[in-house]
Amino acid sequence: MMAETHFQKGGVGELHMHEGHEQLSYVAKGKLELELGGTKTVLQQGDSFYVGKNVLHRVVILEDAVVLDVFTPILEDWMK
Repeated sequence: MMAETHFQKGGVGELHMHEGHEQLSYVAKGKLELELGGTKTVLQQGDSFYVGKNVLHRVVILEDAVVLDVFTPILEDWMK
């Protein structure tokens, strides 16, 4: 499953995990702070990151951003 998500500066994603799902994300535009497994990293346009199954993560949007997310298997809750 692939999704393009647009974020506004100042947005904060709650700390969460995708139970039984993997995520690969690409920052197409902007800048964000990623917290992944307790480690914080600043990412910007052209960077990507991988989130394994059941790993806590969140983002803080530092500049307006566009992120392409790929999930496997698909996130059933997003399909509703």
